[in-house]
Amino acid sequence: MNDEQLRNLFSSLAVLAQQGPIPVQAFSMLVHNHSPEALAEQLHQRWLSDGRFAQIAATIIIHIHRFIRLDMMESPLTDSSGMALSSCTLGLLLNDYRNKEEVRNHSRLMFRNSVKAMFEMYRVYVEIDACVSKCLVKPMLNCLEVLIDENPDAEDVETMAILMTKNGSMLNELNSYFVDRLVVKIRAQLCSDEPFINADIRRIFLHVIDLWSFGWNELMIPESLTLNYTSHRDTAFLNKAKLEKKEFGSKESIV
Repeated sequence: MNDEQLRNLFSSLAVLAQQGPIPVQAFSMLVHNHSPEALAEQLHQRWLSDGRFAQIAATIIIHIHRFIRLDMMESPLTDSSGMALSSCTLGLLLNDYRNKEEVRNHSRLMFRNSVKAMFEMYRVYVEIDACVSKCLVKPMLNCLEVLIDENPDAEDVETMAILMTKNGSMLNELNSYFVDRLVVKIRAQLCSDEPFINADIRRIFLHVIDLWSFGWNELMIPESLTLNYTSHRDTAFLNKAKLEKKEFGSKESIV
């Protein structure tokens, strides 16, 4: 099977994965019959082009890992190519991080998608090998700082804030000092007069700050504060900025 045929087959399986249960056995057959480098690159290209695919890619990796591990327990001679796939995928994640400036200069969307993939994959590598997963901690934190601190636009800060709401508790356990720094930067952006900080972004920022204030426990936040996430409106600011309102946590794709 040549590269084009592999790409088409992989795309078909990826569509199936988006519409229902992950076809684990089909992906496992691909792993057994093709080089892990080629398959990892297929995953890589898809999560860079479509941020929604990051979670699917992570699910594929962990399911194949479990599938291969079960086979190896039953038969020690089982091919370990599933392990190689996870290693190749990790290598691509770290390579994108090392070249983050180049990736971001080429496409901010691709950079944001690479950061999303890093967070999804981190949880996978915690299960595969907790020690190996630690190599993603610093890249995750640094990339969040890049998104909010290095000439950001609306999509950058929104992505950063949404990742903080989803992963703040985990990040706080990994490095509470760095998380405090990120929250300070969020507060600074919240108080800024940047035209791209619209009402939706302000609501997400407030949510992050409230989560931080209440120990990253959603249940501890008073209901009177959570109402602001959905009821707050800043019509004057939106008119001034002339920005079109976006759906909270809107999905992006350049596919």
